[in-house]
Amino acid sequence: MKYIIGTRGSKLALAQAEAVRRRLEEAYPEDRFELYVIQTKGDRVLDKPLHEIGDKGVFVKEIEEKILSGEVQIGVHSMKDMPSRPAPGLKFTRAWKREDPRDVLILREERRLEDLPEGAVIGTGSRRRKFQLQSLRPDLQVVNIRGNVDTRIRKMEEEQLDGIILAAAGLHRLGMQERITRYLEPEEMVPAPAQGILALEIREGETRLQELLDALSDEETDLAAEAERGFLREIGGDCHVPVGAVCRRQPGGLLRLDVMFGDETGSRMAFASVLGRNPVQLAKEAAVSIRRQMAGTVYLVGGGPGDPGLITVRGIQMLREADCIIYDRLSPPELLEEAKPGCERIYVGKADRRHTMEQEEINRLLAEKSLRYETIVRLKGGDVYVFGRGGEEGLYLAEKGVPFEVVPGVSSATAALACAGIPVTHRGKASGVHVVTAHSKEDALTEIDFEAMAGGKETCVFLMGLGRLEEIASRLMEAGMPPDTEAAVVSCGSTPEQRSCTSDLAHIAETVRNAGLVSPAVIAVGEVVALRENLNVYEKRPLFGKRYLIPKIGESGSRLKELLGRQGAAADEVCVGTIVNTGKRFSAEELKQADWLIFTSRNGVDAFFEGLAESRLDVRCLSGCRIAAIGGRTADALKQYGLYADLIPDAFHSDALAKALKQRLSPGDRVWYLKAGNADGHLRSLLEGCCSLEEIPVYENQAAVPDTEKLRKPEEYDGILFTCASSVERLLKVVGEEWRQCPACSIGPKTTACLKKCGMRHVIEAGRADYEGMIEALVNGNSWL
Repeated sequence: MKYIIGTRGSKLALAQAEAVRRRLEEAYPEDRFELYVIQTKGDRVLDKPLHEIGDKGVFVKEIEEKILSGEVQIGVHSMKDMPSRPAPGLKFTRAWKREDPRDVLILREERRLEDLPEGAVIGTGSRRRKFQLQSLRPDLQVVNIRGNVDTRIRKMEEEQLDGIILAAAGLHRLGMQERITRYLEPEEMVPAPAQGILALEIREGETRLQELLDALSDEETDLAAEAERGFLREIGGDCHVPVGAVCRRQPGGLLRLDVMFGDETGSRMAFASVLGRNPVQLAKEAAVSIRRQMAGTVYLVGGGPGDPGLITVRGIQMLREADCIIYDRLSPPELLEEAKPGCERIYVGKADRRHTMEQEEINRLLAEKSLRYETIVRLKGGDVYVFGRGGEEGLYLAEKGVPFEVVPGVSSATAALACAGIPVTHRGKASGVHVVTAHSKEDALTEIDFEAMAGGKETCVFLMGLGRLEEIASRLMEAGMPPDTEAAVVSCGSTPEQRSCTSDLAHIAETVRNAGLVSPAVIAVGEVVALRENLNVYEKRPLFGKRYLIPKIGESGSRLKELLGRQGAAADEVCVGTIVNTGKRFSAEELKQADWLIFTSRNGVDAFFEGLAESRLDVRCLSGCRIAAIGGRTADALKQYGLYADLIPDAFHSDALAKALKQRLSPGDRVWYLKAGNADGHLRSLLEGCCSLEEIPVYENQAAVPDTEKLRKPEEYDGILFTCASSVERLLKVVGEEWRQCPACSIGPKTTACLKKCGMRHVIEAGRADYEGMIEALVNGNSWL
């Protein structure tokens, strides 16, 4: 039978593949074996380090594609270049006897590492080699060098490098042992996992071919490959981080596995050595030892029942410190806004019967990220240990040697019901509570002791049971609970989307079905449900059930959204602009000449004081100035810098400010207006002739293209809240004509005028030009303009 052997086209790869072909031909003369050269991405891109062009698959992907298509039957690779797991549909045969696994040093002139002068230059394309070499000789310079063996040796000569590091195995296979200056023992430099071992890759199901290849395997090498690659899998290593492993047989039949692992910068490295007979167990023990030295801390954080305000203080603290946040569907999305810049965010969403990532994958991800980051937050809905599988994650981390802490959260089992006016315990009605999950791994109703629940006075609470509500009610009644027992279902508890239904046990399923409630939902059965009539204040807030759209300036969440939430409303935000300071600088002499400073926004205050600090000045330079501010928020911003405004008009707009200033200004007064560079000239026109006004741009309100893909349909909003005229223009420029039918709430006259000009049909205006005024307008139902 004819077999095609796929290989890369480098001199070394061809030598390896030819050695395999000859051995197979000698062992199986009745079959034919031919070579087929395939170029890979790793062969084409030679001007970048390996960690910059992809993972280990850059040397194998194209060959694997040929194997899967049937064009090639056997792929020959250096096993150290292979990902820790073969591609789907492929497998590795047992390993043949390995070549020397050590790294070697080739020096251009010197004969010993110790003889190299301080600052000598060594070339290598491997971070693993670079960092370990620098631990032996911190004074050496290490530069990137890529290419085949001949190319690297030629570059050493042409670029006058003092030396290079290569794998002994490659030089041996090419018959170039005489070029080796020194072998680096594993105690000096731990080799790459499976270095010196060939990987023979075939399609799954090729039984005869596997038998032919396995018959030529070497037991000791196969055990070493299992241990070394097992460590690579356990540790989650790739080409982005330095990782090494070498397994050698010891006297008495024991195996010794030496490993190393480092961070991406080489500032931290850990080493471990373990003894045993089972290569799989050795790999696990070595990985645990490394993690105990290197791993950051994983914080299992309960995010609360849905309202972002119900997370604990400790939970918020950890989110702000996190280098990586791994979150799921029930984590309040607003909490991600607490993350610091550069924090990696990974969604692993889990919904009923739909998983972005299975739990086992999440567990592995937590352990892998612990070796990359100092602080990892696993953000979960509710409480970590209340049906949140946090215990499974904690046990896995403990087994893997990863330090972790638990930050408990508020469970929806109590909070969602409380927000619906249902206390789970109440004197005379319920002295306790049963809390159970109604959903098993097998997608069926869990094993629940309905007799115990039906026969007691405790409140019965079911989580993850909305799809099984009818069955739950039937089983409780079968167990003896009266059909007229009060029951309730609370959907999306503690959020603006909260919806509740109450009925008796016999009819609760029908009531909920007609109401169209959705998960996540909490089910409560018991006398305490009757208290909802008097305790349900959450759903009686003035704006409960309404949803608004806020075009905002800047990426962070607005205070307006927070104020809406206090009144029970939901809000979506869309960014229409960013604030960029102009970098204006000042001198003490200039400031002494100013009689008044005018601020019309918090942004102007912050930008001015940033410029003051950059000019190495402070508030002492303002001793001769009086200050005017539009609005309470602008005045509050000044207070944070230790200043109190001398003038705050009763109405928070330019006309009122100009009217109040005219009563205090004289024509000789010099007034500085600290403004946005793209603000209009309205205030200047109002003050013209009554003072010497100088407009000083200290920031720009720059336009941003709104991400309209995330918006709901206009009819799903009860209104759009506009806080400035620029937001009106920027949003309406990119949305359709139908959005002009949506009700709009304006912060003040200028914004209202812009809304009318842009064709908005229904507009109400805040009685006071601030966020609180807008909320009052919505709550009080101000008349349409």
